[in-house]
Amino acid sequence: MKRIRTLIADDEPLAREGIAALLRTDGEIEVIATCADGREAQQQILEHKPDLAFLDVEMPVLDGIEALQQLPAAAWPAAVFVTAYDHYALRAFELNAVDYLVKPFREARFREAVAKAKALIQRRSLGDIERQLSALFAQLQQSRLTFKVGRNHLIFSTADIVWIEADGDGVKLCENGHIHFVRESLQAIEQRLNADQFTRVHRSFLINVARVRKISGLVYGEHELVMSDGVKIRLGRAFRDKLKNLLPGVSNR
Repeated sequence: MKRIRTLIADDEPLAREGIAALLRTDGEIEVIATCADGREAQQQILEHKPDLAFLDVEMPVLDGIEALQQLPAAAWPAAVFVTAYDHYALRAFELNAVDYLVKPFREARFREAVAKAKALIQRRSLGDIERQLSALFAQLQQSRLTFKVGRNHLIFSTADIVWIEADGDGVKLCENGHIHFVRESLQAIEQRLNADQFTRVHRSFLINVARVRKISGLVYGEHELVMSDGVKIRLGRAFRDKLKNLLPGVSNR
């Protein structure tokens, strides 16, 4: 199990060592840095990216609250503020402090603060995992196109799709030279595809931009696209500027 990487910042050596000694009895905690002032605490947080920090409020150079406040919020560890005074509590909790310990504190109170920090860090970790999985799922969804046909599901890699053409009450889909008929509108399919990879070039055609092999200029400023399977697709006037943005260097004159 990954241990919780923890920083301690206090200008009193005995206070730093006291907190460190309590933390060393917890197998889930690893003390990675100790600091004597707020500026050093900032540097260590940016360099080591601890999960948890015990910050004294009154320290030289910068106090613990100022040290955290001046850092980007994305760099903030879970923070427990420690001080001999209780009148800083409001400022501390405005920074979403996990807890606020007033010296001298009992060990049981300290353990309570650590338990709160562990719970928060666990929630953050689960949230990170969920976001990563969601991003991966979205990426997988965009890299595949799935259609239900009767009792079957047709699954296409979007990289293999060359073009899609509206055809009656469905579409014709070209996958590496193979033509498939699917009963779904071109507009509905367009909404499911990555707009950086596929674009509409005609009211009846969607194309895979990476599969364009040649752009031929025709009379009256018209253009024709030659796809990787040799199919030629006339570029609709209403879509020329859109294609120009995706394929730099194409003239719209």
